[in-house]
Amino acid sequence: MNEPVRIVLVAVGGYGITYVNALLDHGAAHGCQIVGVVDPFASGCRRLPDLQALGLPFYNDLDAFYAEHTADLAVISSPIHLHTPQTCTALAHGSSVLCEKPLGATYQEAAQVIAARDRAGLFVATGYQWSFNESILALKADILAGRFGAPKRLRTLVLWPRNKQYYGRNSWAGMQQDRQGNWILDSPVNNATAHYLHNMLYVLGTQVDRAARPRTVQAELYRANAITNYDTGLTRVMVDGGVEILFYTSHAIEHQRGPEFVYEFEKGTVRYGNGLKTIVADFADGSTKDYGDPQANIPKKLWDAVAAVRGEGTIACGPEAASMQVLAMNGIQESTEIVTFDPVVQAGEGDASVSVAVGLEEAIIQGYEAGKLPSELGFAWAKAGQVLALDDYVSFPSTK
Repeated sequence: MNEPVRIVLVAVGGYGITYVNALLDHGAAHGCQIVGVVDPFASGCRRLPDLQALGLPFYNDLDAFYAEHTADLAVISSPIHLHTPQTCTALAHGSSVLCEKPLGATYQEAAQVIAARDRAGLFVATGYQWSFNESILALKADILAGRFGAPKRLRTLVLWPRNKQYYGRNSWAGMQQDRQGNWILDSPVNNATAHYLHNMLYVLGTQVDRAARPRTVQAELYRANAITNYDTGLTRVMVDGGVEILFYTSHAIEHQRGPEFVYEFEKGTVRYGNGLKTIVADFADGSTKDYGDPQANIPKKLWDAVAAVRGEGTIACGPEAASMQVLAMNGIQESTEIVTFDPVVQAGEGDASVSVAVGLEEAIIQGYEAGKLPSELGFAWAKAGQVLALDDYVSFPSTK
């Protein structure tokens, strides 16, 4: 393909500005061009004048764009509940897709995306930037090559306070469903920190573009904010070989910490965060390896998708890999009821205030360091979820 790769941008506010900046500033160097923008709220884009200066057509929905134009690649950064329908629309009109995480709100939507991709004969990339990062791919290559031996336990901590402005920025933040009854399941596990649950599954995948399948989940879910879903998710996921994955994430805490992780294997331990700016492995033979910064080169997922349109290279994270996070997240949602935390205090003022669950932050950190859930540490407020088997899971909500 000698012509520029034609890209339609779907949603240019919020995270979408990342793609806007990359394409406006570096798109020509990568042999691609924007051919249209789909966003009913495009006026909120910080670089709207630059997009308008290109003479681009603007549309409120994707069907309207395709009624008059075509594109080689659709880059989608819209709300969670629009990911699947917009991905399928783009595929049906001949566009490959790079869609932001998560793949969708439900496991059945993941199956829908895979089927639509196969019908179209195109590709779908899911925007977990760590899965396209050289350091993660190098780590995964060493895991696949057996350098670490069998995995034993992987755990990750991400404490990211989110204030009233965060939860009031749109109509779907923290919601389980929209007004029409469509599943959103917005939560830290399925939005802000979804990368880090996905990454544990991803590095254990048996192929570069696959992730480990969750076999069981057990969760504890809490909320301090006035939302319908949870703002704190603490969970254990078991995958093949009896490997334990522990994930601790919350928006209802006062201090930011993470992402940080400890991945334990027979022949070594991999660490990131908590003072480490790069991923470092310590092997049982006394050697070490620095894999680099997983936060570097965030636009690489975009340039990889552009290259894939030309038939150059492969997609490291497609729907088969990304769907394992969706499966785990759906199981987490069904493992337990959400506990409304008490007591809760406000840290800060006005829209900048954060609803903080008193004592929760310390309990989460204690659990992370011990490899336990709060209910296993004896906290009176903690509620243990059931161990939910996922081998036969096909649809959310399941018919348990």
